[in-house]
Amino acid sequence: MKKKVICKIILALASASLLMTMLGGCGEKKQTEESDPVLISEQISSVASTESPEAENGSEKEAEKQEKLTDDQVLAAIQNYCYAGNPELEDIVNAGETPVYWEVASSSETEIVVLFRSYTGALIRYYVDPTSGETYVTEFVSGVMTEEQKTDETLNVRDYLER
Repeated sequence: MKKKVICKIILALASASLLMTMLGGCGEKKQTEESDPVLISEQISSVASTESPEAENGSEKEAEKQEKLTDDQVLAAIQNYCYAGNPELEDIVNAGETPVYWEVASSSETEIVVLFRSYTGALIRYYVDPTSGETYVTEFVSGVMTEEQKTDETLNVRDYLER
């Protein structure tokens, strides 16, 4: 939601800047309502303040409507995500030569954690919000790391649910 408001503000400022540049060409300089920075700022504030509560309430209502994901749904979505990111992974799993597995490591009302044991030996955990589907990732490699480390990788598991 905040991104939408920020984008609208940036777009309004860019439009105002372009309009001022176009109006600031040759000839007499006139201050018009469209090019008055104070008025433009007030218009932007007005748009931001009137749209923020509605859009936030809409997002909250949308989140309430979403059903919580089950452990099985999250597990399947993480597997789909891994296969999408590494098409050769399915062949590695099917060959059965290297230990590779996914399991639900923990589950609560607010978080489902899926552990992926990669063929490389890395232990990758996916921390999933079962309502929104928002997920962040950590990694642990024995002998290389002393503890689990959060990565820059994020995703929404809802994008990887089979439909």
